[in-house]
Amino acid sequence: MSVYKTRAIKNTQVLIVDDEPSIVDFLSTTLSANGYVVEAHCNPLEALKNIKGRVFDLAMVDINMPEMNGIEFSRKLMEISLSTEVVIITGVPDEENLDPCLRMGLTHFLFKPFNESQLVYTVYAALHFKRLRNAFVASTASERKGSGYIGVSMSTRDIREEIASLANLDISVLILGKSGTGKEIIARDIHRNSARSQNVFMPVNCAVLGNLAETELFGHVSGAFTGAVKSTKGYIGTADGGTLFFDEVGELPLEVQAKLLRFLDDGEYSKVGEAKIQKVDVRILAATNRNLQEMCQSGRFREDLYYRLSASIIQTTPLNERRADILPLIWHFLDLFGTAKNITYEISADAASQLIEKDWPGNVRQLKQTLYKISQMASSRKISLADVRRVVGNSKPDSIATYKDAKEQALEEFDREYLMKTLSLSQGSLQQALKFSGMHKKNFYAKIKEMGLAMKDFSSHQNPQD
Repeated sequence: MSVYKTRAIKNTQVLIVDDEPSIVDFLSTTLSANGYVVEAHCNPLEALKNIKGRVFDLAMVDINMPEMNGIEFSRKLMEISLSTEVVIITGVPDEENLDPCLRMGLTHFLFKPFNESQLVYTVYAALHFKRLRNAFVASTASERKGSGYIGVSMSTRDIREEIASLANLDISVLILGKSGTGKEIIARDIHRNSARSQNVFMPVNCAVLGNLAETELFGHVSGAFTGAVKSTKGYIGTADGGTLFFDEVGELPLEVQAKLLRFLDDGEYSKVGEAKIQKVDVRILAATNRNLQEMCQSGRFREDLYYRLSASIIQTTPLNERRADILPLIWHFLDLFGTAKNITYEISADAASQLIEKDWPGNVRQLKQTLYKISQMASSRKISLADVRRVVGNSKPDSIATYKDAKEQALEEFDREYLMKTLSLSQGSLQQALKFSGMHKKNFYAKIKEMGLAMKDFSSHQNPQD
């Protein structure tokens, strides 16, 4: 059998943690021969002690180890270095083993038994994915072909491909998915990449139209009803030449659905109170979080309208099923909020890890709102675990840490709060801060560095443009 060969990028650091010495030896020998810089451990607890403060490009972690299982080790590793790509080694590829990994955003696996070629290819593929993800996160929206749909998961990449393929077909598209999963962003991306991009994109929230749905959509003439003092174009007339997006289309009243169907068939309609036929050129995109097929069966939605709207269908995925997207979204939103304030936000690995583990029932919209609140309440520009917990609490309220871990966490939070208060009171003056704290200069500097704090952020003389 031929051995799969790759060339490692210079100084690529690989961590190996497996309690079986024979496997550790095989992994180390093979990867070293392929140019990787390898550090190996047979004990996960010992590994954690030795790697503190260091960053690895990749970690290969056995899922079943007596001192600490691979899932818990990976969680602690990500708290130390969120940028480390993790490959889980397992001999039992069942749901019980894989589901906890997938929930953490771990998607690379090496199944026992494996040979040299499988090992080298898995490492290469994981590092290649990491490079693609980093390049994507670092790129601007324009560099991502105009897409505002952020993420690196397979489902997100599939949706961006669907957007690209549907943009210039000028057919109706029905976007399905739970609230907060980015349905309007997808619709805007389709419009932005279409031949209609220079014309209007008109979003309509059908859930708030109520009894005014017909006149809001099709317009009316003066005197058509009490209070109609002047003629209106309606959303459809205003969107001529562009794209009309019906959000929550399942909320449209049945009588309006019938008139909308006639318009979709030939592009013709009449305003309320007028017999004259109007004709416009509008592309229709629609979205809903409801099951329209069930609504068709119960008579609450017209089946012919459903088929007319669904010339093509895009199905979004809840955020807790594409956790690989959470970190890119965190960076994207923090960049967005920071740009608005002309500052740069950072987030610690343990703080980001806490957000990644959260379920997010409100999906991307909830994540965005939560991050905005965290950024507004954060004590410095580097968002800490304490900042996150202040807003979202502990992601595991039913669990309890060991006495040692709980004590270390409490001391860390005390140190951070105390140092931030000291820096605030001293307005960034080292002399005043040392006077307040009674600490030695060297220890003080070491402690604020450990906490990710910077004196300039508390200075009363800092440039507001910094």
